[in-house]
Amino acid sequence: MMHKPITSIPYQITTIQSGVRVLTVPMKNFESVGVAIWVGAGSRYEDESISGVSHFLEHMLFKGTPKRSSRQIRLDIEGVGGMLNAFTGEESTCYFTKMLLGHLKTGLEVLSDMVIHAKLTRKDMEKERKVILEEIKMYQDLPSHGVHEEIIRMLWPGHPLGRPISGTYESVSRITRNDMLRYKTEHYYDQNILVSVAGSVDHDKIVSWVQNMFLTRQPGKTRNYLKASRNQKSPEISLMTKKIEQTHFVMGIHTFSRFHPDRYKLALLNVILGANMSSRLFEVVREKRGLAYEIRSGTGFYQDAGYMAISAGVENTKAQKTIEVILLELKKIRTRGVTSSELRRAKEYFQSQLRMALEDTLDHLLWVGERVIDGNLLPDLRKIDAAIQQVTESDVRQVAERLFVSKNLNLALMGPEPEKDRAAIQKIFSLN
Repeated sequence: MMHKPITSIPYQITTIQSGVRVLTVPMKNFESVGVAIWVGAGSRYEDESISGVSHFLEHMLFKGTPKRSSRQIRLDIEGVGGMLNAFTGEESTCYFTKMLLGHLKTGLEVLSDMVIHAKLTRKDMEKERKVILEEIKMYQDLPSHGVHEEIIRMLWPGHPLGRPISGTYESVSRITRNDMLRYKTEHYYDQNILVSVAGSVDHDKIVSWVQNMFLTRQPGKTRNYLKASRNQKSPEISLMTKKIEQTHFVMGIHTFSRFHPDRYKLALLNVILGANMSSRLFEVVREKRGLAYEIRSGTGFYQDAGYMAISAGVENTKAQKTIEVILLELKKIRTRGVTSSELRRAKEYFQSQLRMALEDTLDHLLWVGERVIDGNLLPDLRKIDAAIQQVTESDVRQVAERLFVSKNLNLALMGPEPEKDRAAIQKIFSLN
């Protein structure tokens, strides 16, 4: 089945006098509205001594302003039926709400009040520090999270991208209020902020409201980050011991940045390999061999780097076999390519998932906003559609040939006794 071409959506973006950018996503006849304020500040902009400060600051913005207490912030949104949340990434932080259209101005006022006027008191900071330290300990108890953090460290050792977004127990424990105030001043400046709204809205009215909310702000300096580079020479393995009932592992592979011309070829390769229950890895690892309940692959993109991660949790005695099976599938794609029917289904899946996401005001807003704040680029849906349709079986194979090579392999594995299998794993961990 060929999809009807996506109609290009007339996104509008205006930079107001202070430097804040205002983005609207027109979605007519929707009762809901998505509202988000993005800040170009994330974990890759942090000094190692205050690792986790972006995430800590995100939490603190919910703790109150001179105008609103922490409880009042929540009541102003949830009291009219909305939802309120936020997330911190490597390259940006996002504060967002979804509510009915009639409460749009309230949503904008609450989020802008948080971003501009958060009090950041020492008392609130000490209470929230305890919460975040408990969050870190919670994640440390999750083997699947632990191996993902380790694979990221392996992919970018000694680099901000290789550090956990939440920071470490030690780094969060030593962040001071002055550290946080300095970081906020350096990164939460107007030219580094994007206010975005999706729904049946009037762009000029949104711009007018935002201008009145950002009146007395100070300009900042252009943000900089340490460029990611990795010249891996051979496969790398990290084995971690933990008394657990399953062995968890992630295989990590360096790929492309969010701007790379082959990123859509990689996206389709990922769908074919392990993005859903029709994928090769699901079929071979779970359905045919019964080695894992869940097996998946996924991709991550940054401004100057990217990765693919293949993850699974398996019976402790079956980890080595599962890794062998995964490597065999990577070899097959690299040497034999993919079939026309596989590629057709992958295109159908990619385009259908995109279309369904664009039907939700918040999902659509976050999809567009991420591309603007992290890449300063408004997406063109027609170009994306065309790029997907142009990918051939040969294109997918060429990407696999480039990426699925031994020196590009990384493995993070956690189990009760992983060291006894180190030699065996090292022996098989190759794509030669």
